Amino acid sequence: MDRPPPELPSEILVRRAQERDPAAVAELYARYRERVRSALRRLLGPMYRATLDSEDALHDAIVAALAKLEGFRYRGEGSFLAWLLRVARNEALMRMRAQRAGKRDRGREVPLSEAPEPPALEATPSAVAQGRETEDLVREALDRLDENEREVIVMRRYLDLDASQIAEAMELPSPGAARALLSRAQAHLAVLLDREPPP
Repeated sequence: MDRPPPELPSEILVRRAQERDPAAVAELYARYRERVRSALRRLLGPMYRATLDSEDALHDAIVAALAKLEGFRYRGEGSFLAWLLRVARNEALMRMRAQRAGKRDRGREVPLSEAPEPPALEATPSAVAQGRETEDLVREALDRLDENEREVIVMRRYLDLDASQIAEAMELPSPGAARALLSRAQAHLAVLLDREPPP
């Protein structure tokens, strides 16, 4: 019985993608698409639905990010995933600004807050509204954090990286340093949200 070939490590794929290997770019896209999609949905909320809620748009954002790999230095899978999300998010925001500018030029801009959203399953309208309000508050508070605090929260809460992966991605001296930074960042976020830090 033939076995499927073993999965190549991300480090090798990244190096090949940096050398413009289209098969490596395709494999990285397939490997990380769903994690990046999920994180972008949570980070951008209604902006995601207005900007990237199609396979083509998501594909374009990730592929555009992968095209910018030449300056990336691989320090582990966590560092690559964090970098990919950051660049894909920037690509998404540029797309959103271009869409908004185009709508303004046509004189019929639709605010992002009015973008249609799919109904939540088994949720009352008030629960849905309250959930959206909370998500918006968290996103606004995240934007007010400094870059390191925002990055460590995104890595832990949105990408589900552990302390070792975060330390590697952020070039911190140890997992303990990553946990300390996460603790400070969560405390600062809690102050901005005027509530207790998350567990």
